[in-house]
Amino acid sequence: MSSQKSAAPLPPALAASLCLALATIIWGAAFPVSKLVLADMDALSMTLVRYGFAAPIFVALLVWREGTGALRTEGATWRLLGLGTLGFAGFNLLMFYAVGMSRPEFGAIVMALQPLIAVLIHALRSGSRPAARTWLALALAVVGVVLLTTDGQLSRLTEHAAVLPTLMMIAGGSCWVLYSMGAAAFPTWSPLRYTALTGSAGGLALLLMWLVLGAAGGLRLPALSALPALTPALLFLTLLAAVLAVLSWNAGMRKLGAQRGMLFINLVPLTALAIGVLRGHPLGYGELTGAVLVLASLALNQLGAAKPGRPVATPPVVLATAK
Repeated sequence: MSSQKSAAPLPPALAASLCLALATIIWGAAFPVSKLVLADMDALSMTLVRYGFAAPIFVALLVWREGTGALRTEGATWRLLGLGTLGFAGFNLLMFYAVGMSRPEFGAIVMALQPLIAVLIHALRSGSRPAARTWLALALAVVGVVLLTTDGQLSRLTEHAAVLPTLMMIAGGSCWVLYSMGAAAFPTWSPLRYTALTGSAGGLALLLMWLVLGAAGGLRLPALSALPALTPALLFLTLLAAVLAVLSWNAGMRKLGAQRGMLFINLVPLTALAIGVLRGHPLGYGELTGAVLVLASLALNQLGAAKPGRPVATPPVVLATAK
């Protein structure tokens, strides 16, 4: 009688890398989809629709998997509200409004600074100097994204450049870094629980902002006749880009750690480029070189993976600024 062997589980670092890659690939695809939706509605309304529907899904999944007891905040209500506001309101609103004032290329380049922000925050908190390999990986990533988004034509960086939207993008990127690091303050919680409770808090913050801006007449809502055409895009942005991607991101960050995991954010512009190529966009030499450098930065980053059996250290969080 033959015995069947169960498939060996993936190494933790590989599983985490796949989770982060899945999340950033989905987010890369979400950029052109978001552009279509933003033609009919403002960024705050779009973000509220996404996470207004995603938050109840997070909660339902949490209750199903871990029971109603997992809904307890354990005295961390204000911290969860702060992190949720940073992650689900701060990043999305600052980035989308800033891109509307500038160019999408600047958004992609500023996103490439998020790993550097994470390394600097970790260095300030821990007092330890990052390894030379880390700095090299970050440099390759930043140069790669600049080439990727400009196709090597650096003169594009001076077109429509402005200080305010650039600062808004940096603030939004910092929001996402701090939200990602925030999970370290809840080491006994599952990624699903952290996502559900911060997502609910973020959805509440978005609703309050929406009511205030609506009262001030600052909203732009789609006509009823446009809703059937917008529904597929909104479903993608909600179910995949909000629910699946955020859950995958938090799961990957929990295992890999913020300092190494943040580098995967650079797959977002790479995915956007791949979608453009599939739609007939010719691949330039600058874009190709940039894509290679981004992938090389990820490979170099993985050379610093923790040895089997050693847990990956994740820096503690002190909630001091916005995501």
